[in-house]
Amino acid sequence: MLRCFSLVILCSILLSSVVCARDIEQLETLFKENPQKLYSRLMKTTEFPLQFSNNVEFEQAAGELGYPPNELHRDLELLARLNLEAKLTSQTKYQDAKLLITQLNAIASTTLEQAVVIMLKARIKGRQHQEYNQVIVEYNDALNMVNTDVSLEGTLFKATLHEQLSMLHVLLLQPTPALSHLNRYREIAYQLHNNYFISDAESQLGRYYNLNGDQAKSLQHYSEAFRLANNIDYPGIKAHTQLNLARTYRDLEQWGDALKYAHNAAEIFQTIGQDVYLSETLTVMAMIYAGQGQWNKTIDYYLNVQQVNERMDNKIAIGLTYHNLGEAYFKLNNIQAALNVMQRANDIFRERKVEHYLVHNELLFAEITASEGMWDKTIEHAKKAIKLAKKKQLTEVQTEALGYLSTAYRKINNLNAALETVDAIVELINNSQDKTDQTNDFSELTEQKLKFELGLLHNKLEQKTAKNKYNQFIILVLIIIFSIAIILLIFIYRKFQQRNILYLNAQRLNTIDPMTQAQGYRAFIQRINTLKNNEPKTLALVNINELNNIDIQLGLTESVTLMQHFNDQFSQHLDTEVFTIRSGVIGCYFDKHYDADIILNAVIESLKQLKATQFTIPNFALKSAELHASIGHISLPLLANPDVSISAELKFETLQYALAAAMEITEQPAYVSLRPLNFAPAAIFMRPLYLNLTQALSRGIIRAESNRNTHDINWPKN
Repeated sequence: MLRCFSLVILCSILLSSVVCARDIEQLETLFKENPQKLYSRLMKTTEFPLQFSNNVEFEQAAGELGYPPNELHRDLELLARLNLEAKLTSQTKYQDAKLLITQLNAIASTTLEQAVVIMLKARIKGRQHQEYNQVIVEYNDALNMVNTDVSLEGTLFKATLHEQLSMLHVLLLQPTPALSHLNRYREIAYQLHNNYFISDAESQLGRYYNLNGDQAKSLQHYSEAFRLANNIDYPGIKAHTQLNLARTYRDLEQWGDALKYAHNAAEIFQTIGQDVYLSETLTVMAMIYAGQGQWNKTIDYYLNVQQVNERMDNKIAIGLTYHNLGEAYFKLNNIQAALNVMQRANDIFRERKVEHYLVHNELLFAEITASEGMWDKTIEHAKKAIKLAKKKQLTEVQTEALGYLSTAYRKINNLNAALETVDAIVELINNSQDKTDQTNDFSELTEQKLKFELGLLHNKLEQKTAKNKYNQFIILVLIIIFSIAIILLIFIYRKFQQRNILYLNAQRLNTIDPMTQAQGYRAFIQRINTLKNNEPKTLALVNINELNNIDIQLGLTESVTLMQHFNDQFSQHLDTEVFTIRSGVIGCYFDKHYDADIILNAVIESLKQLKATQFTIPNFALKSAELHASIGHISLPLLANPDVSISAELKFETLQYALAAAMEITEQPAYVSLRPLNFAPAAIFMRPLYLNLTQALSRGIIRAESNRNTHDINWPKN
């Protein structure tokens, strides 16, 4: 039992460690993918700013927030790093970063926490004062402090440092250390088995080789980054890989594909609100149009880039866009506009001390002024470009600037200076060495291009295969659902049919007499209900004394046969519908007008035939020598006014009233027929009906007819 308990404890600890590691990596991924979203979340959860200046106050603040101190410390570090991100939008981000750095410095106790503070201090120098060389020194100090740290937090911190150092060396045009740090960043990403970091590292390596003119290796890394990005659900990394593809196709002069990927990347960056990369993407699109010589479109896109840069207040990016606009205006021969924006770029680069951009701006200045014969300006800017190029060891820039300088000296007849400049050019050319073999580079580039396109096709095939499998799954699910629906519909239809049959049977049973199984009272009422008020019809209710108790006297089986025989004979005599109300009492419906005496004669004739019929039990003919039959009779419509409606039940009750009167007559057979006068009110056919009918008869509103003396009739009273 104790061993099992220990095993459970160990499993719980391992599981919590795995979850924690995933959370830390997820935060770093979100930091790269959507820093603005992470910033908003951390500002809410940490309730920044917090008031503390030592560890005791910090732990107290963590307790009030319900935060474990180590998690709060980690989140505040992330918040400080976010405030130093160029792509973060916040009016007070640098002030917030300084406050956080001060507070983190006060509570830093471990080597890793101290290294993070050093990195943050260096980063704010780079952001605000562009002291990139000093930043590199301090970054390396922080890296040396955690070099032996193998924890996940330490490993991720080293990855961040290597990534930042590579970017700084690229800014300072130092390709060798930049590549070294990028390779270390890539190694850590593969060590972590994190596809997001691997894709990011491969993408940055692809960009590095692209900037250094090695298109073959650039394509190799970009293809790997693109493959990995398509397999993870993060829009930011997908946009970055599409941006890199746009750069690649731009350099390969495949303009259509370049614009397609650039537009896709721009849409994603705009959607997720990453203006820094939106600016880069729009710049790439401007360069694509520049590569095609469409300078007006190039200027339009650079102006859009400038709006994004100004919205971010990114001064260096604004200066770079001014430089690019200067080149575009120069190509359109708008020299004054070119010189204006070039001077703005110069002012920004000098103010920010970014010599790696300033040297190219001075070189472009020399080119523009030389084209316009502004020789003094050409000499001034060419000398500045040469001085900066020597400092940065940019041989190609020196050579181009010396060429402009030589031309300017010759134009102003300073031949000695011109010869010295030419000698300097020759010396540079002799000292430079071609480290690449063009034939091999071309074949390698072609190979990598084919591999890249093959990789793209392979990815598309995988996506289509996955989509087809998904579609097949959906179709299968739909077929199953449709089949189930059809089965359910068939089941419901059959149930409905069964219920309908049961309902019709119930309706039929409801309308037949339960003893004789012939149409009964309810069927008679339903038939009356179907009649229209303005059509002449006849209703009769017949009572035959000899048949009143025939079911008891002869038995049910014999009496049913006898009654059915009588009904058939009676129906044939007068072409009528017959309804068995109860034993010996039948209702009759006639589809036209029939007088009561005709009906009575048909009843007598049918009874005579019935007595002459031989049955299994022949004593019916001997029961009575007299024919004792009574009929109640009415003609429809009862009232002349077609708008007055009398219910079927009241019509039947009127027949009962007439039959009751006929049955009271001593001399049989007899009938009583009731006929209201034209001016008779509808009120006489309201309940209590018998009382109303009796009063109407006494007042002469209803006329009674009979084959006997009506004065001797004893009318029923209610």
